[in-house]
Amino acid sequence: MDATATSTVAGGGFTGTTISARRAHMDGICLVNKKRRLTLRPCVEVDHSSKRVRSRCAKFESLPEDIVSRIISQLTLKEAVVMSSTSTKLRRAWIYHPNLYLDTSIVFGSSDRQKRVPSTETFIDTVNFILRTHSGLGVNKLAVMFELRKEHAHDIDGWVSFAVTSKARVVTLNFSPYHGSHDRSYNFPCHLFNGKSGSHLQVLQLDTVTLGPSPPGFCGFANLTMLTLENVLVLGDLQFLLKCPALEWLTIRMCSQLHNLYAPEPLPRLTFLCVQDCAIDKIDVHAPNLTTFKYRGRFKVIIALRECLKLKTASIVSPIEDNLYYIFTELPNGLPHVERLHVNVFVKTQIPGFTQAPYKFINLRHLTMRITYEIAKRFGRNAVLQLAYFSEAAPFLVDLHLDMLCLDFYESRPARDVIMNRPHYSLKRACITGFNGNGGQVALVKFILKNAVKLEEMVIDPKGRITNQMMGEHKGRRMIKEKLVPKYKNGLLGRVILV
Repeated sequence: MDATATSTVAGGGFTGTTISARRAHMDGICLVNKKRRLTLRPCVEVDHSSKRVRSRCAKFESLPEDIVSRIISQLTLKEAVVMSSTSTKLRRAWIYHPNLYLDTSIVFGSSDRQKRVPSTETFIDTVNFILRTHSGLGVNKLAVMFELRKEHAHDIDGWVSFAVTSKARVVTLNFSPYHGSHDRSYNFPCHLFNGKSGSHLQVLQLDTVTLGPSPPGFCGFANLTMLTLENVLVLGDLQFLLKCPALEWLTIRMCSQLHNLYAPEPLPRLTFLCVQDCAIDKIDVHAPNLTTFKYRGRFKVIIALRECLKLKTASIVSPIEDNLYYIFTELPNGLPHVERLHVNVFVKTQIPGFTQAPYKFINLRHLTMRITYEIAKRFGRNAVLQLAYFSEAAPFLVDLHLDMLCLDFYESRPARDVIMNRPHYSLKRACITGFNGNGGQVALVKFILKNAVKLEEMVIDPKGRITNQMMGEHKGRRMIKEKLVPKYKNGLLGRVILV
């Protein structure tokens, strides 16, 4: 089993490494990262008979142990193994390497999975050899990236146990890509971190594993500050989060079986929360210090973050689901303290009517919306103008940026009585990109110019940010001159900048 792994290491490094032993002789310069570059100054010898000055590079073996350890810590594991073949002093220096990043490159020298991929048995044997040979001292990070399943649990449990006993601060298990059933996913062993054994863990990143309910008597991760779950089968409702009092950063992606993110007790240090592409029904977290929230997925989710008084920045993305009504009428109830909001939405219907908003973004000051429209002829002429509903939903808005991608050039203007003119006393800057001059866009510009009484500047740009291309540039500029310039030639147009 170990023959392959032994020959790989003993040969001066892992097969296919990109740094040659010849290069590693240093030639006066040590290979470290760009932040710390150590230069060995040459010793000078003077030949008095010929009056020539000769330089001689200092030998690497003459460096103190702490300097050697510092140099090794700045290299990757592959580079450290290659250097071990250049000096007797470095022969076993790699076994003290603090960062163990174990992927396909430890066997073939490349992490590109489209290239030569070792067999599962070869990979497991190599990792087992490395961890068995490593001193287990000063380990900072253990990361394993390979397609493994629950049938490999015996070996993986051993690797996790190594991380626990070596007091690793960062543990990453990435067993993707795997598109089959989660029935074969590796079950993460929370019980191995129980008690004091889990107190050193600060960062945990899991990809394509199963995370079951907390075992009886589980004490949690006392010092865990960052947790990332991606494509993880969550069995339960992540109640173990309540046993992570130091958690600051939580990211959950593609966890299809997670339906509720509920933390009834405070997560006192949580500042960042990201939930993306999960079939989640409700997000209800009590995090008094939460400042940033990112969500991507369906709009049927209930967001209940009213108790997060410091939440100032939020991003809501649903590029394939249509529900602009949700953004303007329901979201303010879940994010009442947000000051800066980014929205990415797909629109193919209309808000039924512009009525009094049940909830308002009282604290919202900056709103950025990226909107993709289907063909307006299919569902009415008010698709674009309904964006004017921001005046009701965000009465204290100061900055507005609307980036549009309209898939047609429907010129008919919306009905005149579709929205009432109401003064907006806070808006100072408005920007519309992706302007192709259709009837709804022209009506929206007129609405803003007429109702934003303190407007200082409006920028209209035919180039959109969504496609980074100009769609209908000529028509957009023509509509500005025909529909806006004549009507506002009395001076109001001085606030409009046509890019």
